[in-house]
Amino acid sequence: MKASDIFTPGSLPQYTYFDRSDLNLEFRLLEAIETKGIISSVAGPSKSGKTVLCESVIGQRGMLLIPGGGITSEPLFWDRIRTRLRLPEKQTTSAVASQGKEGSLKAEVGGSIYVAQAKAGSESKTTSATQNSQTDTYDGPDGIGLLEYIRDSEYTIVIDDFHYIEAGTQRSLAEQLKEAARQGTKIVIVSVTHRSDQAIRANPDLRGRVTSIDIPYWTPDELLAIPQKGLPLLNFSPDGAAIDRLVAESVSSPQLMQALCLQLCRDHGAEYTLPELKGLNAGTTEITEVLQHTAAMANCQTAFDILLAGPKTRGAERTIYNLHDGQNGDVYFVLLKAIAFGEPKLSLKYAEIKERTENLVSGDAPRGVGITEALQQMHRRVVERLGEDRVLEWDEEKETLSIPDPYFLYYLRWAEWPTR
Repeated sequence: MKASDIFTPGSLPQYTYFDRSDLNLEFRLLEAIETKGIISSVAGPSKSGKTVLCESVIGQRGMLLIPGGGITSEPLFWDRIRTRLRLPEKQTTSAVASQGKEGSLKAEVGGSIYVAQAKAGSESKTTSATQNSQTDTYDGPDGIGLLEYIRDSEYTIVIDDFHYIEAGTQRSLAEQLKEAARQGTKIVIVSVTHRSDQAIRANPDLRGRVTSIDIPYWTPDELLAIPQKGLPLLNFSPDGAAIDRLVAESVSSPQLMQALCLQLCRDHGAEYTLPELKGLNAGTTEITEVLQHTAAMANCQTAFDILLAGPKTRGAERTIYNLHDGQNGDVYFVLLKAIAFGEPKLSLKYAEIKERTENLVSGDAPRGVGITEALQQMHRRVVERLGEDRVLEWDEEKETLSIPDPYFLYYLRWAEWPTR
């Protein structure tokens, strides 16, 4: 067997799928989908297995997956569905009649009779034929008709990242999705945890018509099930300390844990099932190399560069801070270092961020308004420059920084930073 068939960061795992049976996620989702008039809402952290859960319950053939990212209008949403179904919006068929003459010429040669087609002849007759032509046109959305087609075709429509759809479009879609669900169309809306009520906020009338299936962060024991299922298939047995380190660095993401296990196998000669059991007592250096190599699967260079640069300076130059490790940088550099510093966490309160900056900086560290203004600027740049790639969100009311994408946090921790 191949390690890449066992550990699959980007697709539904066959050998290392863990259904988290104690949470009854699959059963709860199936119940919601099979309840007429109900829209199913699957919410959880990014890269926590939301789409994999839907695929395992519905099946690849029955699931009509529509990404919400980049949808800025209702017609664009319906166009995505038609494209996925390979359906034009309208078809026009026209008939064109034609006439012609058909004849045959008979000749006897040596006792044999040959029949040949002729343009004219003694036995000609008039024929007619009808030729159909078809024109596909696209001149506007037809939402209800498409949703009825999905229902009649026994598809379940899964709208991934519903929270990324433009707010006005969410409102217009929510009303039609409510009516389609009432008529029996099976609908699943997928979103991140802190946007789980997005559909209801778009249309409060959906309250009572949405069943929520919340996927919690994966626990260390659940993540540990992935290597426990997969590594024996390769006759590969790394020591427990090495696996525990990978679990800690996977940031509660099963996809990232899959990627780490795959890289561990590649780095230590277990890309295929070994002829006999092979152990591995991996030290700090070996595990660090695995962690650094896996950063290539979490490439967030563009987001990193945009956040590191900060907004254009106006007037006074930014203050430069000296770090204990010998590096130095402005407030944006320090804040990114603080996010990557210490225990990997996808959510940080202002007080935690301030404490981390103080532990990193030698001398005076960024304080109070300087930190919050920089976090506001970082949030604004994510929205304006990265669009749907929301790697970072600052909630001013809650004074909380969220990292919706665990791959971004992993990149900050293990990718190579520019030398300062």
